[in-house]
Amino acid sequence: MPAYKAQFLRETLKSIAAQTDRNFQLYVFDDAGPEAVGQIVHEFKDRLPLKYHRFRENLGGRSLVKHWERCLQLTDEPWIWIFSDDDLMDEGCVAAFHKELDHTREGHDGYRFDTLLVSSAGARLKESPRHPDEESGSTFLLERWRETRDSFLQGLIFSRRAWKAGHGIPDFPLGWHSDDAFIAMLGLHRPLKSIPGPRVSWRASNINISYNGSVKNVGEKIRASAQFIRWALDFFEDHAKAETAQAIEFSERWFFTYVSRFWCFMGLRTCREIEDLAFGVWGYPRGRGLLKGIKLNFNIGVEKIMRRARRTPSHHAKNSLPDQPRS
Repeated sequence: MPAYKAQFLRETLKSIAAQTDRNFQLYVFDDAGPEAVGQIVHEFKDRLPLKYHRFRENLGGRSLVKHWERCLQLTDEPWIWIFSDDDLMDEGCVAAFHKELDHTREGHDGYRFDTLLVSSAGARLKESPRHPDEESGSTFLLERWRETRDSFLQGLIFSRRAWKAGHGIPDFPLGWHSDDAFIAMLGLHRPLKSIPGPRVSWRASNINISYNGSVKNVGEKIRASAQFIRWALDFFEDHAKAETAQAIEFSERWFFTYVSRFWCFMGLRTCREIEDLAFGVWGYPRGRGLLKGIKLNFNIGVEKIMRRARRTPSHHAKNSLPDQPRS
């Protein structure tokens, strides 16, 4: 567990302590987080097979992937599960993994749990699409772009051998889509395997990077998405050439739909990133990708003005209403 946030850490550790199968070693790697992280972990020292290490330097703020990698370098178990400091696992997860591992005779490099999305309070928000029993890396990428798959690193258990053979986890800004690329790599030589039964609950909260909609974060996410697409199309070209044309088509449709959902103005640098991707990958004429970015900004501006107008009563209506308390 690469830990930094303390808000949900106790709940996460409780879900791990509730596992029916205790055949695991939990490492908590504190990325120079608030002191409360160490205090909370200390509460579980007699309830879990637990090792705690606090780094002196925060690395996750610069590169989440580099932080994950330095954590993995301090372990040596053959199977790895990178879990977060705010998500939850059903009590039968470890037992279900070991059962599937035995059943398949360790015949896969990546094993996946189905996932639920939950709120800050732990209320169920959404059930992610179920994983197929087996799936290749290239099929996973196509289905990801078709939006028939969710993917979370926290729902994945992978072999150390495959991690080393693939030369680590692809490093994109904010670690955004790094999990998608890594999952595809794990499904390159042997299909990804689904673990039936218990699930992982992924927490959607205002302290989660996925829900940070600042202009800076949106720009980084768009740049990461562009890097991910380039990486993925190289993956198809090298390993699944027959599917490359389909991958190009799906990636274009997914990207522009995805970008439009950020609902945040994009700076010139981000618009240029879209231009380079549109020209270099999808063969757009020069300038058209830039115009798409500008048009998205224009549409956002118009919609925000219209929403504000719908919320504002007319002058006559204002004068006819009694005074209202301020919210």
